[in-house]
Amino acid sequence: MNETRKSRKGVAIGITLILLFLAAVGVTIGMAVSDPYEDTVQATAQPETVVPKLAKSLLTGEPALLTKEEVSSLLSSQVAGLHGGGFQVLDLQCVSVEDGTAEFYIPVSYSGLRLGVSARFTMGCDTEAETIWAELQTVHLGRLPIKAEWVLEIAKNLLPSEVKVEGKRLSVSDSFFDETVLGGAVGLKVQDLRVTPEGFQVQVQGNLERIQSHLGQYLEQFLATGD
Repeated sequence: MNETRKSRKGVAIGITLILLFLAAVGVTIGMAVSDPYEDTVQATAQPETVVPKLAKSLLTGEPALLTKEEVSSLLSSQVAGLHGGGFQVLDLQCVSVEDGTAEFYIPVSYSGLRLGVSARFTMGCDTEAETIWAELQTVHLGRLPIKAEWVLEIAKNLLPSEVKVEGKRLSVSDSFFDETVLGGAVGLKVQDLRVTPEGFQVQVQGNLERIQSHLGQYLEQFLATGD
């Protein structure tokens, strides 16, 4: 009789543990596929809106303040469509900024399944190394926190060769804005980059005559289009 009771008790404990395990797996999967930013849609901003701000920064010596939307547009144009290791980047949006940190929402596709990845970075500029850098602080798959190391290993297969990955830090040349916004037109380089609650403060230097010429050409094209 005692052995029968012990056997039943053991079975009950085993079933309970299995149910708890399945519940934990269900919660984990639920957190992973629950995308808090799925319906986030930002107002679009064309990269060209950055040109007058950079020109003014060169003229006045004051940093340019780029909005979340402008930075989202610049970065999304560079990473959307990248693929590797079974993953494809669908979009990139900056969803929040604070003193020194910015959070980005990066939906990806894996085997036809849409996954919402959000990552928080500290960002800055290294004038000696002539790079703009972003250091990964935290990352979530849906609402589930995951290891930054896992994400960075995947990122190495996705990111273009211009982006360097060292530890938790991603870096690009400080001529990023010149190459992505101006097509390498003015030799523009970033001297300082700071994240604030208002946006991204960018201090630049470059050939003023060349950027004025480029801005004039842009305005001429704009006016011609308006006609």
